[in-house]
Amino acid sequence: MSVRQTIKRHYKIISLLRFRPLSYEEVQEEMNMDPDSREENLMTSQRTFQRDILDIASIYGIEIESDRSQGKYFIKDDLEETHSQRLRENFEILNAIRLSKSLGNSLVFEERRSLGTQNMAGLLHAIQNSLKVKFDYHKFYDDTDSKREVTPIAIKEARNRWYLIAKDGDTIIKNFALDRIISLLITEIKFKPISYNVHQEFKDTFGIINGTDEKPVNVLLSFTPREGRYIESLPLHRSQKLISKDDKMYQFTLFIRPTYDFKMELLSYGDQVKVLEPKSLQKDIKNQLESASKKY
Repeated sequence: MSVRQTIKRHYKIISLLRFRPLSYEEVQEEMNMDPDSREENLMTSQRTFQRDILDIASIYGIEIESDRSQGKYFIKDDLEETHSQRLRENFEILNAIRLSKSLGNSLVFEERRSLGTQNMAGLLHAIQNSLKVKFDYHKFYDDTDSKREVTPIAIKEARNRWYLIAKDGDTIIKNFALDRIISLLITEIKFKPISYNVHQEFKDTFGIINGTDEKPVNVLLSFTPREGRYIESLPLHRSQKLISKDDKMYQFTLFIRPTYDFKMELLSYGDQVKVLEPKSLQKDIKNQLESASKKY
């Protein structure tokens, strides 16, 4: 059996058990009903299934145990790291794309411009080898291009876009959208490692705007039940906590910087959200809504 088949089988087992506990026979039955699993012949013996469980715990940090009273397997501890999860999800999307080629219009993508991912490998190489990079950068706010020579630090995802976090000049840390980077050149100019913890710098931030004067504050939001269920399933921020819910409202707390990105996100929910605290953020959102209403 190929490595690709083993990986696909692992991913299929993880996906099935994340949905609900299943017996070995039920796992095999679910795989047998999946056209892709049948094509790849992912069904296995119980002995191989037991080996898969051990491998999944070792490779992905996902511990699967057996409830002997019911004869079903379930995920006990899920310590899968974010990058591993994303790789698995992308692998599953690639499989779906491959399968959809023979199924007409069954898989439909949004039409959008490139995310600039063609620059990602080169930028990662520059970061890992401490090499400065040069490129032309297209600015949206005045529709012009500027030449840049920067010290790359990291690549970060924010709101379905990828950004290069880099030192521009001697001290300024800036963000450059990968889809606006043109003619990337990796130089031979070495730089000393930079003391900048991207995870720490962005942990209280929504989106990509950082380095502004806003301090993180406790934010209390009230959503309508309809929108609240979406926010509960797809949190706005890592600090989000559900504090109450009923048939009239869902309330969440967040510890976050009230940056421009975050305010724009709140405004996108219209009358489905109300800022309760802090009063300063409530006032800003109210003023924005009033200003917008005057345009109609």
